[in-house]
Amino acid sequence: MTIVEFLNTRLDEDERASRAVPAGARGRDRALAEVAAKRMIVEGYTKAHSASMRTLEPAPSSPAESGGDPWSELLAWRRAVKYLATVYRNHPQYDRSWED
Repeated sequence: MTIVEFLNTRLDEDERASRAVPAGARGRDRALAEVAAKRMIVEGYTKAHSASMRTLEPAPSSPAESGGDPWSELLAWRRAVKYLATVYRNHPQYDRSWED
């Protein structure tokens, strides 16, 4: 299981639990907003990963021409995703290698 699959599954569980709380209940909207924000982070990582993989093909002569260093961007997104995963470190499917 990849870290993206792991997080998407956990976020699905969190969203279901939040939606099970009656509408208008304290914290429900915030919990749903947090799930949505975390999904955007995971999606950002996925897009950065795809962009970085494209750089393995012939690229423009300088990072400035391609809009920046996709590897640095990927590293930043990767760290953010790893930090999100640590919330679930007690889950049996959590992979300690994600902490490296």
